[in-house]
Amino acid sequence: MMLIKRFVILTIGIVLIASCKNKESGTDKEAQESQIGLEDGLIRIAKDQFNSRGMEFASADSITVREEIGTQGYIDVPPESRALVSAPMPGFIKHAPLIVGDKVKRGQQLISLENPDFVTLQQAYLEALAQQDFLKAEFERQKTLYEEQVSSRKSFMLAESEFRKNSARLSSLEAQLQLLRVRAETLRKDGIRSHLSLLAPISGSITRVMVSLGMYTPPNQPLLEIINTEHLHLELGIFEQDAMKIRIGQRIRFYRPEQPSEVFDGEVYKVGNLVDQETRTVRIHGHIPSSLIENFAIGTYVQAEIIAAEQQAVALPDEALIREGETTYTLVLSEEQDEAYFLKKVQVAAGISKEGMTQILSPDPELMNAQFLVRGAYWFRTDGD
Repeated sequence: MMLIKRFVILTIGIVLIASCKNKESGTDKEAQESQIGLEDGLIRIAKDQFNSRGMEFASADSITVREEIGTQGYIDVPPESRALVSAPMPGFIKHAPLIVGDKVKRGQQLISLENPDFVTLQQAYLEALAQQDFLKAEFERQKTLYEEQVSSRKSFMLAESEFRKNSARLSSLEAQLQLLRVRAETLRKDGIRSHLSLLAPISGSITRVMVSLGMYTPPNQPLLEIINTEHLHLELGIFEQDAMKIRIGQRIRFYRPEQPSEVFDGEVYKVGNLVDQETRTVRIHGHIPSSLIENFAIGTYVQAEIIAAEQQAVALPDEALIREGETTYTLVLSEEQDEAYFLKKVQVAAGISKEGMTQILSPDPELMNAQFLVRGAYWFRTDGD
């Protein structure tokens, strides 16, 4: 009986203690809730609660807002920096020492070929040259005799005809030699050569070799390709609806798709005025600084963004914004008292977000110098997130 009495007393004691704890817990909860509330349409938060939750006020900041037009393209060179070497006359390849990657200079010998017609052409030029002095002297002699009425008009005209005909033939042969990159002065000095040398039209690197020793090549068949990489550029395509926004001098940010973190800068150099009927794009020519030449190979595919517009804009930290559905709010300090802050809920139009900051479109001038709750605004969200 005594044991039962002790058990009842102990049970009553536990119940009383639990009741006291619940009462204390309810008091703490009520005290905590009293720290945040609504007064006259404003949100009231006690300063001790403000500090304990790590909240913070700050003024609006500014960010650089860019209108970026995305595109893609490839690295290329201007037409004058790319050359195909071919033989102006048929022949057999006698000497072809170069391979892909070799550096060449303008005027350097690349390939030599043999053709009997080349020898015949040189012979015909030298023969016409040798006859020219004789025919000129005979023409001048017959002209003097005719003027002194010693020789007939027919003899004078025949001498003049032969002289002028040989002069025309000599000019024609010399022009043919020039097409073969043979200088008449060199031919007159060194005599007939058995082979024709093909010279580099530009300086650069050999990128293609389409020739082998002993092969026969018809005229104008490509044998070598040379590319000069001193003036790389971007070839980009912009959709026609964006083309009107592009101006010469605008900045281009471009990168390889496999290395998006390595971004390079260029600028718009030329804007095309023709819309491709299949792709509905306009060609954009972009300049690349010479310091980047070693970073790219011809034909490299790139992703690019053209900065069409750039301006400073008012911005707030993303944490300062309360998004409820499609509406965005921020909390502005309306009043400060000894024990509490009073916040006003203001609707704003959010724009571009960048690096943790969000643009505020058409901000109210009265808010420019306001203090915003930039940390801890998530405590006041009502959308359940």
